[in-house]
Amino acid sequence: MPAYTEFSVTVVNTSDGNRYYINLVRQKTLSLTEGSIYRFDQSDSSNSGHPLRLSTTRDGTHGSGAEYTTGVTTSGTPGSSGAYTEINVAATAPDLFYYCSVHSGMGGIAQTIGGSSFSQFNLDIAEYVEEAFERCGLEVRTGYDFKTAKRSLNLMLAEWANRGLNQWTIKERTITVTESTGSYSIGADIIDILSAVVRRDGTDYSLERLSRDEYLTIPTKTTEGRPNQFFLDRQVSPNLRIWPVPDNSTDVVYYNALTRINDAATPEGDVDLPFRFYPCLAAGLAYYISVKRAPNRVQLLKAMYEEEFDRAMTEDRDRASFNVVPKYEYLRTA
Repeated sequence: MPAYTEFSVTVVNTSDGNRYYINLVRQKTLSLTEGSIYRFDQSDSSNSGHPLRLSTTRDGTHGSGAEYTTGVTTSGTPGSSGAYTEINVAATAPDLFYYCSVHSGMGGIAQTIGGSSFSQFNLDIAEYVEEAFERCGLEVRTGYDFKTAKRSLNLMLAEWANRGLNQWTIKERTITVTESTGSYSIGADIIDILSAVVRRDGTDYSLERLSRDEYLTIPTKTTEGRPNQFFLDRQVSPNLRIWPVPDNSTDVVYYNALTRINDAATPEGDVDLPFRFYPCLAAGLAYYISVKRAPNRVQLLKAMYEEEFDRAMTEDRDRASFNVVPKYEYLRTA
């Protein structure tokens, strides 16, 4: 057995550009234990031209940071057999980020934890399926058991998106506008746009959201100027429409997009969600499976799922300061 933990690295060309997939999970957040050795295996051909490096700064040298080299060794050429980046995590090592030294935006987080920490609990898809079957009083016996459970899991993740339980999938994305063009195709993984601004000469200007009817009734959709409104046409392939149409090709639209949760793929893969949602996922998958395999437990498992879902939904929200300022005309003096 090797004296290190190996991460399988592949590069996938997504709607956002090339991204690292760690053990089949897009830009997976990693936990590295001090005193342990981790190897990023870049032998897959998709890694060609994408050397993986580490930094204490998000996106490394692309984010004005520097390469982190303490305990790090590299071997071979990415995309070739035997290529890897390896780290022996030093005591009190800082939290790290993995990134591509050639291209920006490809990497993710590699947090470091003490050797005696118990915060590494994580379940892969096979373990969630096993837990769900046990709650149904069943055992996973065949490949079809896993296949039907994976289908139920992906349907449940789609349900979560419809119910708004995916705040952790909010991503900031950008579009560089084109003069006289008011319509832009965006990623098919986008569910909704929560907010948007247009940046001109270093200043951000808010874009007001329009409904379909409001956009339809704009009399002259070819009017040029600095955009101040947008309409999201939520088709299978969403389309972002801005108005007035840009009068230059240098403005950049920044928007916060609510994106789809990554599908469950293989038994060894992880599910794309924070640890605080583990109980909700296990309870939900057990309920979905019970509908097909354990009808006598449906009501019990549904109640457990709804309880866990309500708890997760309460936690999955933005927090902001709230101030109350009285109107002085209502203040009276004695």
